[in-house]
Amino acid sequence: MTIISKYVALKNYIPTGLPKEDDFEIKSKTLELDETNNIHVLNSWISVDPYMRARMTERKNYKPPFLLGEEMEGYAIGSVQESKDSQFKEGDIVFSNFGMRDNFICKGGDLKKIKNSNLPLQTYLGPLGMTGQTAYIGLFNHGNIQRGQSILVSSAGGSVGSTVCQIAKNLGCKVYASTGSDEKVDWLKNELNVDVAFNYKKIDNLVLHLKEICPEGFDLYFDNVGGDFLESAIFRMKNFGRIIICGRISQMNSTSVPAGLKNMAHVLVKRLTIKGFLIFDHENDNEPFETDMRNWISEGKIKFKETIYENIENAPKAFIDLLNGKNLGKMLVKI
Repeated sequence: MTIISKYVALKNYIPTGLPKEDDFEIKSKTLELDETNNIHVLNSWISVDPYMRARMTERKNYKPPFLLGEEMEGYAIGSVQESKDSQFKEGDIVFSNFGMRDNFICKGGDLKKIKNSNLPLQTYLGPLGMTGQTAYIGLFNHGNIQRGQSILVSSAGGSVGSTVCQIAKNLGCKVYASTGSDEKVDWLKNELNVDVAFNYKKIDNLVLHLKEICPEGFDLYFDNVGGDFLESAIFRMKNFGRIIICGRISQMNSTSVPAGLKNMAHVLVKRLTIKGFLIFDHENDNEPFETDMRNWISEGKIKFKETIYENIENAPKAFIDLLNGKNLGKMLVKI
C-alpha cells in the first residue's frame, strides 16, 4: 500500500521578527515500511508550542534547528494503522514527537503507548502532557511552592500559565494572573477562580499596579514572558523570593537585541533566586505528576481550554496565532 504523508516544512530560517505564513510550506512524500521503521501511525492531534520558535533560527539552542524543507517536529497523538512490531497493534493510541504531519512511519522506540482512559485524547498534549508537566515541574521541582504563598503568573491565559494558576490554587495559594486580553481575564477570574487577573496591555505602570494588587510582595513568580514584565516583577518580590524562568515569549520575535535587566541590585538586596528550567530535562519524571494531575482532573480541580485549528494546512497559521497570543488555553491542530 502506498503511504503519502503531508507535512509542514520551514522554507527559510527566521533570525528575528514574527514568522509569516509564507515562511512555511506544505509538502508531501511517499513512505514505505521497512525492517527498521515498521509502524505506520495516523496523527489525530498535533501540539503547537512556543519552543518551536527557537528552532527556526540557525543559532545554537537547547534543541537543534529545524532542517529546511524537511518535516518539522512537535508532539502528537495518533493511532497505529499498521505494525510489524509485536509491541504495537493496529488501533493502539500513541504519543510521539512526529507532529506537524498527518501521518508517519517509525520504529517502536519512537512511540509511547497511551493507556485507555475516559479523557479526550488531546488531554495528553495538554494537562497530562508537556503542558501540565511543565507547570508541575516548574512549581514543585524548581519553585519549591508552599501552601498559602502569593504567586504571580505571566501569560496566565496560555496552556502552561493557566495550569500553573490552578495547581497553585489547589495548594491554597493566592494567585495573581497577568494576560493579554479581557476575554482571558474573564476566564481566569470566573472559571479558574484566580484571586486577581488583569490585562497587562491596559496597565500604564506595571510596577505600581503590582504594588497595588499585592502590597506585601510575591513569594514566587512563574515567568513565561521575560523582558519588561520580569524586570517589574523583580521590584515587587519579597525577600528570598523565587523566580522561575519558563519562557520568554515577549522577546522571541524581537527585531533588536533586548535590553538587560536594570534592577539586578534588587536581586542582591532581596536575596532572590532566579532559576531557568527546560522540561526536556524532565521528560521521564512522570511521577508524582501523572497521579496528581489525574486526580485533579477527575475532581474538577484542573480545567482546560483549547484553541483548535483543523487540518495540517492550517498548522502554520496556528503557530503564528499562538505567538500573537490569539489562543485561549492550549493551541492544537486536529487532523
